[in-house]
Amino acid sequence: MIKGFRTLCGVSAGLILALAAGQASADGYRGRGVKVYEQPFTWSGFYFGGHAGLATGDTQGTPDLGGGPPPGLLSTDYNLDGALYGGQIGFNWQTGALVLGVEGSLSGSSVQGSTACVVLLECKRDVDWLATVTGRVGYAMGRSLVYGLAGVAWGDVNTNVSIVGIPILSGGETHVGWVAGFGFEHMLSNHISARIEYAHVDLGSDNHGLGLVGVGGVVINDKVDVKMDTIRLGVNFKFPH
Repeated sequence: MIKGFRTLCGVSAGLILALAAGQASADGYRGRGVKVYEQPFTWSGFYFGGHAGLATGDTQGTPDLGGGPPPGLLSTDYNLDGALYGGQIGFNWQTGALVLGVEGSLSGSSVQGSTACVVLLECKRDVDWLATVTGRVGYAMGRSLVYGLAGVAWGDVNTNVSIVGIPILSGGETHVGWVAGFGFEHMLSNHISARIEYAHVDLGSDNHGLGLVGVGGVVINDKVDVKMDTIRLGVNFKFPH
């Protein structure tokens, strides 16, 4: 009886030790003589997040008055500034230290500017939203990443003309241009990262048909150009890979 009891105790102790060792290994516990190998971190996978930042730039407008004064006489050139805020979604693929990715972003915007134009008139221009689709190439240093980006940019740009504060002409267009920049991103945990990013955005030139406020119809065609420099801070959530 005693011998059987000792045998049972020995088997039970062995099972308990085996289960404890298995649990410790699963929990990443490192005991004496026990080696646990963690899966190396990778930037590969899908992610999404949000961003906010500042933009500054300039805009030019050249109205076409059809046989009136030379276009250069009525051209406007003035500064823009404001905030950007929105979200992004993307995918990274890592091989060695090289990280390749693609990302799309959409930002609301308070970027605007105004100037006096033609005697008592005030010309105002604003960017309502900004969207980008970019390719990214980066160099990974463990959980830190430096990268460059380039791609296509879209922006909704509006022009308004008023006299002593009373709107008289308005019009706008969705511009298409390009964006290029660079950034730095660091993983705060296996799934959360923070970044800082600079980008130059050139929305190119497009024609704004300005019509009478409340009436419509095109009165003046205004060739508008917009360029901006942006700095954005962002936070991303990376899905498990």
